[in-house]
Parts: sequence; C-alpha cells; structure tokens
Amino acid sequence: MDIKKGDNMFFVGEDELNPEAKIVFSVDDDQDYVVQETQVNDELGGQGVGNQLVETMAEFAQQEERKIVPLCPFAKDVMEKDDSMKQLIK
Repeated sequence: MDIKKGDNMFFVGEDELNPEAKIVFSVDDDQDYVVQETQVNDELGGQGVGNQLVETMAEFAQQEERKIVPLCPFAKDVMEKDDSMKQLIK
C-alpha cells in the first residue's frame, strides 16, 4: 500500500484532494498531533488500510518525538490495542 504524506494528512491515492483513504491530523498547543478522522472508501474496505494509516501516523509521531490525541474513535481503538502505539497516546 502506497501511503503518501499530504498537508496535515496521510493518504492513499493519486491526489490528496480526492483520496481513496486518509487520516487527518492537526497540531495542538503542545505541538502534539490530534487525529481528527480516518476515512477509507468502500472499495478499500476490509483490507486493513485504516490500520495501516494509523500505524503510519504513529510511526510519524514517534519519529518526531510527539504524542497523539486520537479524537477519531477508529484511530483510538487501533492505538489502544497495540502496546507500542498505546504509549504514544496523550
């Protein structure tokens, strides 16, 4: 799966304006990442794309030495089930 970095998002597809899947984030006052939403088109459903987007977001936060505030219920669920990602939750 080719996951690309866009403007405050990671996405799958040719264009970040019309992605096939995406995870959108912002930066809070502490410079940590706030995951707003994770979205996967029906065509990619059931292939683990959402999980891969959350994992990519977690790897990015870890590289940047930042925490994640998972406002997105899907991202929060994925992160809470994985010990390495759970440590990144703010």
